[in-house]
Amino acid sequence: MKLSLRVLTVLLPALLMIGASHADETPPTPQEKAFTFRTSLFQTFSWKFGQMVGAMKQKDEAAFSKHQSDLVYLSSMIEEGFQIKDSIPEGSDAKPEIWQDYDGFKEKAAAMTRLTKDLTMADFDPRAYGSKTCGSCHRDFRVKRD
Repeated sequence: MKLSLRVLTVLLPALLMIGASHADETPPTPQEKAFTFRTSLFQTFSWKFGQMVGAMKQKDEAAFSKHQSDLVYLSSMIEEGFQIKDSIPEGSDAKPEIWQDYDGFKEKAAAMTRLTKDLTMADFDPRAYGSKTCGSCHRDFRVKRD
């Protein structure tokens, strides 16, 4: 009994402090959630692109096809991360032009999906692919990084 009371005496204030510190955190805004989604999506896209390049170098058609299929699926979700107008929280490289020319932005995202779907390992040139797909959007809709 004495041990239980001691444990409770030590744990209860600690648990209350932890709970109080979490209560002060504000939940992310819809804009921040959209930013987190698209950042994660593009990081996954980058990973899959690298896997596709590796499969090409190893002449592994099955792996290339799997990663290509994954990229088709991922690219079809790009628009979802930009549905909240002007979602440019701190840390975002998105330009306001995305929402000023949303139809143009959606077309470039759709073109990425089409180009990726039509890709074969035999005609895959990573630089040309990156320029036509990622680069096409980045030039118009992303802040240039130093």
